[in-house]
Amino acid sequence: TKTDTAEQEEKLPVKALEKPEVTMIADDAIEAGSSLETARDFLREMTKLMGVEVEIAMGQDAEGNIFAQMTGDTLGILIGRRGETLDALQYLTSLKVNRGKDGYTRVTLDTENYRARREDTLMRLANRMANRAVKTGRRVSLEPMNPYERRIIHSALQLNDRVDTHSEGDEPNRHVVITLKK
Repeated sequence: TKTDTAEQEEKLPVKALEKPEVTMIADDAIEAGSSLETARDFLREMTKLMGVEVEIAMGQDAEGNIFAQMTGDTLGILIGRRGETLDALQYLTSLKVNRGKDGYTRVTLDTENYRARREDTLMRLANRMANRAVKTGRRVSLEPMNPYERRIIHSALQLNDRVDTHSEGDEPNRHVVITLKK
């Protein structure tokens, strides 16, 4: 019946991205001259220049990657359209932290739990578009996304045995295409 098919479509396997365990570090415990201090001070300066008053909580995972959680009043400004401002701020902070260093330290910024909400939205979108591809028998092209968001889509549909995903196009118009498995 039609409802059985709809229920079956909703139960397609979706794989979440693995999250590193982050240890938050008190402001007064951040070592002088450390990458954490560099990131925190850079973010304080940038948000001040943007006219946004925020509290910045810093953390690190086991590999030494940096995580910053910003809280305050006017955080929509920090997120920007589809997270573009937050991504740009994250990129600039990463450049500042890694400048002149041998290894690479990943920097992740978040505010208002935006990253988790966006990941959830993208996983639901991936599932819906995979169902559309299966139902219509045609390939489905998604809107252009940044590499992080494309990876969420690919990862979400990795366990789906009825569709494949790949990326097409050049930045900034690179997008995910969902096709039926042969």
